Amino acid sequence: MTRPPSSAPVTPEALRGRYPDELERTWQPAGAHAVTIRALRHADLALERRFIEALSPETLYLRVQYFATTASERDLERLLDLDYYDRLAVGGITQDATGETLVGVSRYARIEGMRRAECAIVVADGWQGRGLGTELMRTLATAAQARAIDCLEGTTLAENARIAAWARRFGFSVRTEPNSGGLVVVRMDLQGPAQSAE
Repeated sequence: MTRPPSSAPVTPEALRGRYPDELERTWQPAGAHAVTIRALRHADLALERRFIEALSPETLYLRVQYFATTASERDLERLLDLDYYDRLAVGGITQDATGETLVGVSRYARIEGMRRAECAIVVADGWQGRGLGTELMRTLATAAQARAIDCLEGTTLAENARIAAWARRFGFSVRTEPNSGGLVVVRMDLQGPAQSAE
């Protein structure tokens, strides 16, 4: 007897192209507005643009995926070209009288044909040190595991000691890439539990 589709197990591949509304939740940090954590959509182009433009020069320099204080339409299209399987971005969004504000983003992009993905995280300057990065990365790791990704890896600059320390607390291994001018590689095996980090 054929099992009804509604009770069929969900395979990782079946998640491709489907917006992951199961990732959406509200996170309430101490002493700050509630943050909606959810997967980003193509319709969030304006939110992403304002987020990038509001980052400080130091944050832009230390987080190598953003190279300028403004993003071209092509850059934004690339950042939000998401299929929710090989490419996924999770945002932290606040709401006030002026509307929505994106205050942090974690994202991954699968390395083609592999169960590994490159990941990155950026948190708005005013939200750094509050635990938002941990919430975003925890959500991203959960989503990656469900999508047949066994390892997340990323790079940062050697002078970004703060993110390297955070990555260690979260559960990433951290090492300096030989002959790279000080580029630091972080890697996390998703077969093990993610750690707490601040």
